[in-house]
Amino acid sequence: MSDPSTQQMTHQLQSGCAKQQITDVIYRYCRGMDRMDRDLTLSCWHPGGTDDHAPLYAGSATGFVDWLWPVHAAMQGTRHVVSNIQIELSGNQAVTESYWNVQLRLFVEEQLTDILGAGRYVDQFECIDDVWAIRHRTSLSDMVSVNKVTEMSSYTQPLIMPNNPETAPRVSARDENDYSYEAFALLKGLGK
Repeated sequence: MSDPSTQQMTHQLQSGCAKQQITDVIYRYCRGMDRMDRDLTLSCWHPGGTDDHAPLYAGSATGFVDWLWPVHAAMQGTRHVVSNIQIELSGNQAVTESYWNVQLRLFVEEQLTDILGAGRYVDQFECIDDVWAIRHRTSLSDMVSVNKVTEMSSYTQPLIMPNNPETAPRVSARDENDYSYEAFALLKGLGK
């Protein structure tokens, strides 16, 4: 018979591991959306998972991604950021609330425009075969604003003087050409 302190430590360790896995899913969703990585995005839900972004979309997670992909592809860029992640566990079930901020850059009547949104994801998670993933997501919108964008190229002088203007920047892209994919691939190569 193990002592109560060992049982408590084991429970805390399992709880901490579950919470980290759930947090990784929430972050992975943002990366998948912004890199337009469909498989990565869908990996956040269990098969048959659902999503409620009403009034924009309500239905299967696969249907959500199918609907959203051409919408996002028409934009100049997207940026999803999450914080304040609260996780409550009960066995192989969990409910989470995470605050999101999204920036969607697109042309509106030929004017580059940012839609800035803030809200929360309330997710129902389940652990199946040691994999935590979303069963159902509800997105709650708390506020939205729209701003016209002044591009940096419209300024005659740089706003920030570069130290090394001759050095080319790393590639930032909305697909697997993004530098981050190269960095992660290099890491995987080191582990061989």
